[in-house]
Amino acid sequence: MARIFEQLLAAAGVATAFWAAAAIQSAQVRAAESHYQLAENWAQFPPGVTKWGAVTGVDVDAHDNVYVFHRNESMPIMVFDSHGKFLRAWGAGMFKTTHFLRVDRSGYVWVTDRGEMQAFKFNSEGKLLMTLGKKGVTGDNTSPDAFNGMADVAVAKNGDIFIADGEGPNTRVVKFSKNGKFLKWWGGKGTDPGQFNVPHSIAIDSKGRIYVADRSNSRIQIFDQGGKFLNQWTGFGAPWGLFVKGDLIYVVDGTENNCLLIASTKDGKVLEKIEGLRNPTAVAVDSHDAIYVGEVNGTDVKKFVKQ
Repeated sequence: MARIFEQLLAAAGVATAFWAAAAIQSAQVRAAESHYQLAENWAQFPPGVTKWGAVTGVDVDAHDNVYVFHRNESMPIMVFDSHGKFLRAWGAGMFKTTHFLRVDRSGYVWVTDRGEMQAFKFNSEGKLLMTLGKKGVTGDNTSPDAFNGMADVAVAKNGDIFIADGEGPNTRVVKFSKNGKFLKWWGGKGTDPGQFNVPHSIAIDSKGRIYVADRSNSRIQIFDQGGKFLNQWTGFGAPWGLFVKGDLIYVVDGTENNCLLIASTKDGKVLEKIEGLRNPTAVAVDSHDAIYVGEVNGTDVKKFVKQ
């Protein structure tokens, strides 16, 4: 009997050691999967500003300067260097409802005003160069020069401009030449491929493919620059904002899961997830893979750096 008891104890010890080892291994796996950490208080505010407004747009330029578009009447567009030092601001009193901000390949800064249904192009110092849309004037899906859902903007290598006109009655993508000449639109409300229900964000990859966050259809649709449907991906919750860098697409889900998803542009497979965000709307990534996330209700720009 004593020998049997000793054998049972030994077996229990082996089992305990096994489960302990498994727990340690599991913890190591979870740690290995977490490749990013939050950089606290990364931005140094200028005098007169103590906190972010509702942040709706964020992007970086070729020098890793960070451009933030937030609901602050006196400084709606703010620029910081890569270390968080404040550089400049502009746009006081210019916008009714700030929305997305993009920096194109040439360093021009584009912003959208959902309230006045306009898009603006600036140089990096804040000089206004182009305006699309008519202040306070709305148009339907067929309109060549008025919007009713101005959401996001993307610029192709050749300068063509693509606007997601979908946070409102309109449900389309509109294409303009680099000079602002209307070329075409595609979309319409629905769930079929090529149709939209709140096309909220738009981005272009290095191959020229156009990604549209079809938010209320809970999918990302992919097109060529003529509007031909190529593919669609689900599994991103309700995608609010998109950013493409290299062979990765960064997607913020501001409704269902309040998270950032990083996926492959080859097949849409999710590779990384950052949780615990508060209504993330916009996302951008710099040359060192630091991620900036704008939170509209969280009134914050969170910076995540690779560990």
